[in-house]
Amino acid sequence: MRRRARTCSLALLLSTLAGPAVTGPNGFADPPAAAAGRVRPPALAGTWYPGSPALLAATARHLLREAAAAPSLDARPFALVVPHAGWAYSGPAAAAAFRLLSPGEFTRVVVVAPSHYGGFGGYALDDAAAYRTPLGEIPLDRAAVARLAGGSLTRALPRVTEPEHAIEIELPFLQSALGSFQLVPVLVGQTSAAEEAAFAERLAALADGRTLFVFSSDFTHYGPRFDYQPYGKAAGAAERIRQLDGKAIELLGRGDPDAFRSFLAETGATICGRHGLSTLLELLRRASPFSRASLLSHYASLDLPGVRDDSSVDYAALAFARGDAAGRPLGPPAAVLSVPLDAPPLDGALGARLVRVARAALEAELAGGASRLVSELRDLGDGPELSRLQAVFVTLKRKDPSEAARLGELRGCIGQVEPTYPLDVAVVRSALDAALDDPRFPAVEARELPRLSVEVTVLSPIRPVASWKEIRVGTHGIVLTKGANRALFLPQVATEQGWTLGETLDHLSVKAGLAPGAWRTGAQLSVFSGQLFHEARESR
Repeated sequence: MRRRARTCSLALLLSTLAGPAVTGPNGFADPPAAAAGRVRPPALAGTWYPGSPALLAATARHLLREAAAAPSLDARPFALVVPHAGWAYSGPAAAAAFRLLSPGEFTRVVVVAPSHYGGFGGYALDDAAAYRTPLGEIPLDRAAVARLAGGSLTRALPRVTEPEHAIEIELPFLQSALGSFQLVPVLVGQTSAAEEAAFAERLAALADGRTLFVFSSDFTHYGPRFDYQPYGKAAGAAERIRQLDGKAIELLGRGDPDAFRSFLAETGATICGRHGLSTLLELLRRASPFSRASLLSHYASLDLPGVRDDSSVDYAALAFARGDAAGRPLGPPAAVLSVPLDAPPLDGALGARLVRVARAALEAELAGGASRLVSELRDLGDGPELSRLQAVFVTLKRKDPSEAARLGELRGCIGQVEPTYPLDVAVVRSALDAALDDPRFPAVEARELPRLSVEVTVLSPIRPVASWKEIRVGTHGIVLTKGANRALFLPQVATEQGWTLGETLDHLSVKAGLAPGAWRTGAQLSVFSGQLFHEARESR
């Protein structure tokens, strides 16, 4: 009889990935010498999205992959509308838009977002030289910023831009999807229709075919927390809220800024980026009048698995392009399923790519620079294996014979016993844990990486055995549990050490903090299989 697949909500998964900010030796405080001037540091890393460079790259790629079913376009987008909540909430919707982008497709990105941390009139620019995320620095196109500046309509307000999340939350997605580009960040305050039209004229001057316009906005904020609940409690008003935002999306697609403004005035809809969206419609009139709107994703925070709240926020992603879209808009993400017991083995080529991902993750975290990891994650493709929860161990070994003889071959080995993360994220997480958090060893340093080999073991689901006699040395990995004590050996351990089954279980008992023969009475034994993938060697 098959066991029911283990599931994990996306919100829970991403919240566990965020954790505290973890950085390599360069940290966030050492910008490259090429960046002259002030560098805006990340304000949200480690909270609203992962702070670890490697985990951030893996999480972004996971979200982009999971959005593969979103509508596709037959033309490059001119502009995108994306939400800006924490990735555990709006990340899937934003990914439905950013997945349309390809590396090198745009050399400049203008991100227009509302201000949540300061009130002002007009538009706020930034006088920084670059914005930093855990994936690296993004230089500002200061010539383009200067073209947008001038008069009372725009001004530099770094005290407002420094803490603002509505621009920053989009940047790691853009880095993952586009690679390198120059940024033009714009915050929108209180604006009139005339000011929106005037600023759109300035934005239109940047529409050179290599510039992408990104408008950051959540849609209706509903409930007591936002002082807006014309339809009663949020839990019973979901359909009416969806209809309200559906009307807003329809008006955006119509391209009529005056009709959109009238809708906002009549309904009081709490769309935080409303002035930016009105500016978008003015921009489309001037720079891309034949663009069509395509709805890519639309759902509410209350639609997410496991979310319970008395308030709700709607998230929508749209693309504007001179072409048609194919596919249905994405709704809320489903729970992530564990790999089934009868899943076939992974392809050897995929296993080899997973090992390269593990190596690149260590380089990104310890030595700085995530571009190789972003590339390796992209090369994994979009196979269904990558969307399932699967347990993974990563083992680091010393390659130098004299060093291994003196210090021991093993340098770190950690992973998950139960499937907890999607396969690619699990590989990255295990690589970092093996290097930085194995309690038996000091943390690995960047200078050691060339002298270490990397192994990835992908585990099947664990199943209990009625007797130790069912265990096959070299075939089964073993989990021993007795009371509060627990330990695991991977399938290859006994073979590498030349142990018999009895010796293996004795050593496993000791590893669990028990006496050598403790496995004989009162212990629970479980087994699993494992596919082992080496660097520059074939899987076995």
